[in-house]
Amino acid sequence: MADDSGIVMDPTANQGNLFTNFFGGVSTATGNAARFAQATSIGVVRGAGGVVGLFWRPAPVDSLITYELDSELSELIDESKREDGRFSAEFANLSVRLAIFGYLEAGSYWQSAPRPIKGFSVTHPEHQSIGMLLASNKIPALFHGFSPKLIGKEYNRKLSRGKGRVSSGIIKEFETDTDLLVMHDVARETIYIIWQGTQSRVDGLNDARFFPRFWPYRHEGGERFYASRGFVRSHEAVINDLTAVVKELWSTGKYKRIFTTGHSLGGILAHLNAHAMSYIMETELEATGLPLEERLVCYTIGSPKGMGWRLRNDYFKRVPHTYRMRNDEDIVARLPAPNRHHVGIPVIMDETRFIINYDEAKGFTSDREKIGELVSDHGTANYLSNLLGLESRIRSTPAQSKTLEDVFVSMVQLDQTYEWEVLTPTEKSKSMEIARFIKVPVTPVSLSPASSSRLKEAFGESVTIDVNNYLLYYASKLVETHDFTGGKKDDSGKPLPDVQEVSINIFREAFSELVLDEDKEMNMEKIRYRIIFDRIDQDSDGLLTAGEFVRAISAMKGQAFSLETTDDELVEKLRAEFENVYALIEEPYPEDPRLHLTSVSFAEFFVWAKLSGYALSALQIAL
Repeated sequence: MADDSGIVMDPTANQGNLFTNFFGGVSTATGNAARFAQATSIGVVRGAGGVVGLFWRPAPVDSLITYELDSELSELIDESKREDGRFSAEFANLSVRLAIFGYLEAGSYWQSAPRPIKGFSVTHPEHQSIGMLLASNKIPALFHGFSPKLIGKEYNRKLSRGKGRVSSGIIKEFETDTDLLVMHDVARETIYIIWQGTQSRVDGLNDARFFPRFWPYRHEGGERFYASRGFVRSHEAVINDLTAVVKELWSTGKYKRIFTTGHSLGGILAHLNAHAMSYIMETELEATGLPLEERLVCYTIGSPKGMGWRLRNDYFKRVPHTYRMRNDEDIVARLPAPNRHHVGIPVIMDETRFIINYDEAKGFTSDREKIGELVSDHGTANYLSNLLGLESRIRSTPAQSKTLEDVFVSMVQLDQTYEWEVLTPTEKSKSMEIARFIKVPVTPVSLSPASSSRLKEAFGESVTIDVNNYLLYYASKLVETHDFTGGKKDDSGKPLPDVQEVSINIFREAFSELVLDEDKEMNMEKIRYRIIFDRIDQDSDGLLTAGEFVRAISAMKGQAFSLETTDDELVEKLRAEFENVYALIEEPYPEDPRLHLTSVSFAEFFVWAKLSGYALSALQIAL
């Protein structure tokens, strides 16, 4: 028979004598009560253990890799000579570049409605923008990027839990808004896992969930570990599919090392993931024959605290090659978190220092008058600047490095052409006035004769007239060149004038690239192309509109430019030029409309001009 709802009912389902029904009900209730009591008792015992763990903790376990406290890095060790587990400036630089690349990937291929996501699509992640092609070293003759590449689409899949996909190494899970990349470098036998930092409200909520949650990675019967709930939630949303991809890659026999990295939220997720991989991939990693200090590597920047004490101790045993880098003023890395702890060997850096195994117990000096730096020092650009500054400092002798600093400071203090500010002497700046930055004009301005003379005395004839004329101009474009971003916009979306702040580190690096680098001639050529680019860029925002670009092309080809050309026609002509560029480098032109060019950055302009065969002299004559 059927009830009014249309559901078929068994006519004998509720039949039986009173005795059977009564005692059956009592038996069921008793069983449920027993199960509830058992679950409750287990929960109470585990909860009590967790509470005890908050107030009592075993002795600390330190890293197997030892440094004296406050060890100043004074030389760059060649990778072939570096001892196992010791700090690698090459790894550190790569980790920052990969973190920047991870942020550039975010949103490039993922289409989403307002969160929570009610549908999404992934469109052709193998189709990359010019900036991303440069970052991933696809055009090494013009720009040096990094060697890791996104993995292929043969590893694509829908996530086994939540909503999301793995698509050419880009992993996106929408419910927790977890983003990461899987890349690889066969030549270095390494798989890279790059975790993205906070980008959304959902990420922010996960950052704030610091109450403990069970961390499931341990040997059977081992002690229980805990980490902050929000971080565990983000990690566990993708770990099954990440593991599957890593194991499939590993099964090819081409890899011996796993490298995890990330910035901010991505930093703590990289730490957690390194610990998880030490168990998940334990057999595979041990079979490589590499020492413990080299088969699993983790470098992070600006990571917050997130691990319970026992987990922190176990981490040091299992992932000793971990360096947790932070800028001296980075507020996120210094935020208090009740009963949560950092892992890894701490590295602190600023404009003048790079200290490994910094003594965090003694606290941190601070430039109190630079409150804004608490936030800006958390940015990836500041991390990149400090690492570039480290490399350029070490490439010079101490006397040469001091000369560069003196020139920078004296230039800022004496030359009123520039906007400038100078910090008052502090403990941090070692009682030496360090100019934080200068802002140079959009057009080139030469060094003063006195500055030029001092640099030539320290570095010899390599300090040419061109270096004197274009050093500051090149420095003002350097951050843009290294992090592969175009012009900046204000909060309303209006383009900002293309005037970059030049810090002491960027000044040092610019000098190195024009005077000390093997590619110094190519770098000087970029300056000359940049001057032409700025001449075309009428609003000085660091980007050419389709109209500005097409007008320049018409002049170079000796063609008339019609003022009646529509915006759509201008964009179509721009697109035709860059379709040719993609064909020349044998890369697919992006099919995703969001990756179609509607404006042109300098990097794109330079690639277009060089690959299309437009000589510098022809551009100069035409324009």
